[in-house]
Amino acid sequence: MTDHTETRDAGTHEFVSTTCLHLGRPCPAAQRMLAALAKALDSARGLTKDDFEISGESRLDGCEKACPARFAANHARIRVFCDVQATTKTETLDRFADAMLSADGGSAHGTSSADMPRAFGEARPARPPVQAPSIRHPQGAQRPRLMS
Repeated sequence: MTDHTETRDAGTHEFVSTTCLHLGRPCPAAQRMLAALAKALDSARGLTKDDFEISGESRLDGCEKACPARFAANHARIRVFCDVQATTKTETLDRFADAMLSADGGSAHGTSSADMPRAFGEARPARPPVQAPSIRHPQGAQRPRLMS
């Protein structure tokens, strides 16, 4: 499950989805659930506080295996974990996801294979594009010349 794809919705969130161990590709049902949660949180932003969080469990409708899913969503991050054991702690799933998404490709040390999700996805608020700063020169000032 080391492969993952990154996408972006209509501008509100950036998404990352791992390859499902059952399907061999990102799970469309999990991606739809992520998108629905992202839309709901974006709509609720003005009505909720920054520390608002919702979590729960569901079955992924449209999933070929009808996998159980666990989700945790707040304004900073949304995660959906697919085909997880009922006894697996959310903290264990978060450590696993953090390791999978870390820049150095860290390991999920201490996570048993029974506790690992078969796939997961994450959505984070989209960062605004970086714009180059504009340089203004005072009127009458000479612009620096490039030496050749």
